[in-house]
Amino acid sequence: MVPLGISAALQGPEPVEGGSRLQEVFDQLLTFLYAAAHWFGQLVVGLIQLILGETIPESTFDGLVDPIGFLILLTIFLALAEVAKKIAWLVVIVGWALILVRVLVEIFG
Repeated sequence: MVPLGISAALQGPEPVEGGSRLQEVFDQLLTFLYAAAHWFGQLVVGLIQLILGETIPESTFDGLVDPIGFLILLTIFLALAEVAKKIAWLVVIVGWALILVRVLVEIFG
């Protein structure tokens, strides 16, 4: 016999108003990411085929388009995160410098 609380937890959350809107936005986001990854993958595979010419059959890349695209998206995300990290460090350094200037002005001003 399963206690009532556990039984309710196993059934999952109850639908709430607005939950369908959130689900719709989430679905659209995932659809966009998949479409972008697929497009990037097709672009890279096309460039590879253009560079290598007719030596590689198209069927070789059939299963690689999406993984290549998702790796490109992940690479872009990591590059943006790295840039954001550098900007955050710059803001922190400037903040400490301004605090130091303010303390010095208070002491000697």
